[in-house]
Amino acid sequence: MKRIVIAGLIALAVASCGNAGPKGHLVTETYTVKSGDTLDAISLRYMAKSAVRRDVREFREGIIQENWDAVFKDRQPYGLIHPGDRLTINYWKE
Repeated sequence: MKRIVIAGLIALAVASCGNAGPKGHLVTETYTVKSGDTLDAISLRYMAKSAVRRDVREFREGIIQENWDAVFKDRQPYGLIHPGDRLTINYWKE
């Protein structure tokens, strides 16, 4: 039984070594928020450009994290945006 578990762990380690992550390159764009924009709408717009499929909530949180110090740190409620805010947005392009 012990040998089976060890063989399974070795097989799992070998299989996971081939995972190099997303193919392509990371693109960084700056987006200036316009009146009526929401983080979800901005996220959906940039998700359509991305080669990596993600949930809109994950993409939105990535925008907040990337712009935390410059835009969101002192904003209440969480994730509030204003027209004129400049957001740095990253996505993968093939």
